[in-house]
Amino acid sequence: MSAIPSNVFEENYQAAFDGLEKLDISTSNGNFPSQSEYIIQVFLDCHKSEKDAQVEIALKCLKLLKQSCALGQTFQDEIIGKENLLETFKRILKDESVREDVRVSCLQLIANLCVQNPPNQEIILRELRGVLLECIESNSRFANASTMIVYNAFLSKVSASLDAQQLLEVLLVNIETARLAQQDPPEFVSIFLEYLMCKTAEILDGYERISFEKRIQFLRYLMEYIRTEDRRSTPVNRELFHHLMLDFNQKCDSVLKTNDSFLDQDQSEELFTLLMLLSDATCVHPYGQFLRLYKTLFLNMGYLLRQLHEIGKNENDNMFTPVNKIEEMLKVKQGTSEIKVEGDISFTLKSSLVKALANLLYQNKVNQNLARETGFIPVLLECTNLDARNPLMKEWTILAIRNLCEENIENQKLIASLSKVGDAENSLLSEYNAEGGTIRISSSSEKK
Repeated sequence: MSAIPSNVFEENYQAAFDGLEKLDISTSNGNFPSQSEYIIQVFLDCHKSEKDAQVEIALKCLKLLKQSCALGQTFQDEIIGKENLLETFKRILKDESVREDVRVSCLQLIANLCVQNPPNQEIILRELRGVLLECIESNSRFANASTMIVYNAFLSKVSASLDAQQLLEVLLVNIETARLAQQDPPEFVSIFLEYLMCKTAEILDGYERISFEKRIQFLRYLMEYIRTEDRRSTPVNRELFHHLMLDFNQKCDSVLKTNDSFLDQDQSEELFTLLMLLSDATCVHPYGQFLRLYKTLFLNMGYLLRQLHEIGKNENDNMFTPVNKIEEMLKVKQGTSEIKVEGDISFTLKSSLVKALANLLYQNKVNQNLARETGFIPVLLECTNLDARNPLMKEWTILAIRNLCEENIENQKLIASLSKVGDAENSLLSEYNAEGGTIRISSSSEKK
């Protein structure tokens, strides 16, 4: 491979570009050190130019260097060994006066330098760790390649500086930025998070140390992960899932021992977010089978449902007071109600509890008997009323009663023995008349 004469480069950019096009790095083992030095110098001479033709030469230089990395570690080591090269790339990545596609290509070259090369991964992390983490957080065009570099280094265990807490927080910043922009996160951000959630227990310590806001964000991401059907072939790590379940039980125990003031605390928001996650998980294989093994989870959910049910009966309306007047329910649906149920932390909480209990009761004699022995059955029966705060609660309650009674004679007898003392309070019955297959809102004078 012959060098391009400098006078040609200075006088005729197209000739210089054509000369680069003819270079064949694959046959240049012996000459590669001097050739790579020359290519890097051409890149540095062109990368900040205001002339498009000269920038194209810079991009061609980077392409040649990236291609050479695929030829093996010898070529990677030769490039990364150039004096001050990584420091130069760091400056370029931060320099917004350099065209974005040039900076992205620089980052791709850095990524190629460390493919299956742990020593280079360690060098790159030592020199560029801060910049790479900033690029991941930015959710810019630099995020995907930066995440790939850090992800591969994390897998290789080349550096103790990759702390699980910081990595989790950085990835979550990217996820949130993408969500606010209504975009999918970069591919390697999703791959990295999936690895942390599903392939290793290293995330546990990091999860415990991240901020409250980030924990909530992580739990919501987990919720979406569990709900997504094509991700079910890679389930969440069992240790992580077990830890979250124990965390729910612990927070639930604390809440059940306090008065109503817990509703305004961060702990309650985290508890309720964990509840939503676990409730969804009871519907999904293999999490449902796993969760049905723990009677403490069933008991805590049952006691929590009973407590929220009692709070909702309080004379002073609160976020757990059922919204079951048909006129108000219609206003809620139309968005004209003064009651903003979807904005409350309580929205869908009771229905999520009933859904979880229904699934935990499924073909589980232990939980069926616990429901009877602890007095949960009357509470469940009272959840059959419609409530705008809890969509589908009635349907989930019917399923819960079905699962409660399946092949359980004692529960069947208990429900059969209950005496009717009057119609359940249900303003729906007094607020509409069905005529001709339609529903008519009645005025107070029309009510019978």
